[in-house]
This record gives sequence, C-alpha cells and structure tokens, in this order.
Amino acid sequence: MNYIDELLKSLYVMASMVEARDPYTGGHLWRVSQYSRILATNHGLPDTDVARIALGGFLHDLGKVGVPDAILNKPDRLSHEEYAVIKTHPEVGNRLLSEHPLAELARAAVLSHHETPDGKGYPQRLIGKDIPIDARIVGICDAFDAMTSNRPYRRGMPVAKALAIIEDNLGTQFDAALGRLFLELGHTGALDHIVEHANGDLLRGCGHKNFSPA
Repeated sequence: MNYIDELLKSLYVMASMVEARDPYTGGHLWRVSQYSRILATNHGLPDTDVARIALGGFLHDLGKVGVPDAILNKPDRLSHEEYAVIKTHPEVGNRLLSEHPLAELARAAVLSHHETPDGKGYPQRLIGKDIPIDARIVGICDAFDAMTSNRPYRRGMPVAKALAIIEDNLGTQFDAALGRLFLELGHTGALDHIVEHANGDLLRGCGHKNFSPA
C-alpha cells in the first residue's frame, strides 16, 4: 500500500469513529457515498471528481464525533438547544480535517453539505452556486437517505414520497439541476439496489426526527 492509500485509509478510519458511536450510522455513510457516486457520474463529472465526491459522501458526518451521545442517539425529536449542538457538526468535521494532508478532498462535503440554494442552510448560509458541487451532491443524497432509511422509532418512507419531497424543494433546499437528475435516477430505478440496503439487517440508516437531516 503506497503513501496516498495509507492517507485515504486514515480518512475512512476517522469516519469509522462516528459509526462506532451510533449503530445506525454505518449504512448511512456507505449509502450516501454510493448515491453521490452515481449522481456525480451521471452528471458527467470526470472520474477524479467522482471519486472525490464519493469520499466526501462517506466522510460528510465526520463532525458528529463531537456530538454528545445523549443527543446523537436520542430516539425522540430534538429540542432547539439539542439541534443547535447537532448543527455544529460541519464545522467540527472541518476542524478535524484541518491537519490531514488530504483534507481538501473532503472539506467541501464535510463543511457545506447542509448549505441550501436559498441561503437558509448552515454553517455559512451560502447561496446557489456558491455552494461547492461536492456539497450540493452530497446534500441531496444525505436528505434522500435520511428520508428512506428505517430508524429505531419509525420506518423509512417510500422512495416515491422522498423523491416528491425533493422535487417540491428544488431550488430552495436542493440544487435544481442536480435535483432533477437525481429524480430521474430515482424514477428509473437506478438507486433501488442501494435503497434496499437501508432497511435490511446488514446496513441500517441513521438520523433524527427533524425533516432536514442533521
């Protein structure tokens, strides 16, 4: 294994720290990475960009290692104060990446996956194309998986319903062009083989009851 491979492996080890604290996280990270790879590929991005975005999809929740267990694993709806703590995870993840030699490969997805085109996202309230494409792709995939995955307290919603919610929020919560492409992929069944992993015994989803995935 060469030096770059070792550095990439260390990034995945960092993400595994989140999985270790939340039994419902491992499948979520894998699925978001796979959805992101498919969306980036079908958007026509070069292979190097696709690989970077898929890595960002796996690492996007890295900052949740800084969220207390009582909040991260709470089975009920979060309070405003608890949600404020959850919302710190992009910046925490960015700080964790800061000294890593390959930080720039994942920084955009980790820091900006909760930014929204209407400027109401966090942590920087970026607008439209000011949001890096890595984050725009991962943000769509993260939301879709949060909606379609089973949780300890509720079943995931049908794919058609999740796609309808994304469609209703194009241009506000989700990038319009990338969102429409994701809808096309969803309606043609291109995502079904990944969705199936959301609700089985091997890989299960994660998240909280808030609509916007934390």
